[in-house]
Amino acid sequence: MSWVTIIWSMTASACLTLAAVNLLVWCKKRTEWANLLFSSTALAAAAMAFLELCMMRAEAPGPFAAALRWLHVAAWVIILSLVGFVLFYMQAGRPWLALTTCTLRTVSLLLNFLTGQNLNYREVTGLRHIPFLGESVSVAEGVSNSWMLLGQLSLLLFVAFVADATITVWRRGDRRQVLVTGGSIVFFVLAGTVQSVLVLWQIVHWPYAPSICFLGIVLAMGYEMSREALRAAQLSDDLLESEARMTLASEAAGFGVWMWSLARNQIWGSERWLRLLGF
Repeated sequence: MSWVTIIWSMTASACLTLAAVNLLVWCKKRTEWANLLFSSTALAAAAMAFLELCMMRAEAPGPFAAALRWLHVAAWVIILSLVGFVLFYMQAGRPWLALTTCTLRTVSLLLNFLTGQNLNYREVTGLRHIPFLGESVSVAEGVSNSWMLLGQLSLLLFVAFVADATITVWRRGDRRQVLVTGGSIVFFVLAGTVQSVLVLWQIVHWPYAPSICFLGIVLAMGYEMSREALRAAQLSDDLLESEARMTLASEAAGFGVWMWSLARNQIWGSERWLRLLGF
């Protein structure tokens, strides 16, 4: 098995695993929208890695152009999911900038299917084989589609949206969230955009491979969300321990504890309190 197949298969597998875990979390608790958005981001990144592998293995212009066309669907899902993730998880970001980014990316997706063979090429006229990681992979030669500038502009707007949200979180005092989540999204999207521009404008002769950058985003987001889950589990243990101590103290003192929830108009009482009042 070649290095290209190993690396891109591992990228897809890692993304699919994280997507499945977070989808399960959302299924258990439907209010955790950040987990659902993270799952869709990771799933789309896995699809992107698969399509890039198909492009590098293509033997004719037609399959290469078709894979690149569907790759823009995965990119559209990633951008919209990340916009939602920033809004829900980081609790920051300007709504008008988020809407502009999503609208521009959606228009780019429509143009991807309406102009030429895809958003990047009006026509892929041929393939050229170049050495990459010790083997030969396919890259496209053809007539560029000028509408791809719109797609690149949507990525820059997305970076501006995340950067603005990151500054807001920094001022709020959540420095770790800024460095891990916001910083990784800005860095890797910029890196992927630069790599795509250099490849599509034939400044460098590399395969088109933004999925590696999106893998970095998925891993950083997964790490931060796992840390949040561990912190929530620790908080739950601390609350259980505190409740046990309070119960022991009230039992030793011979009195009961009760609580009235005004929102639900319900009263909760400890077993000792219920026995004292004859319930």
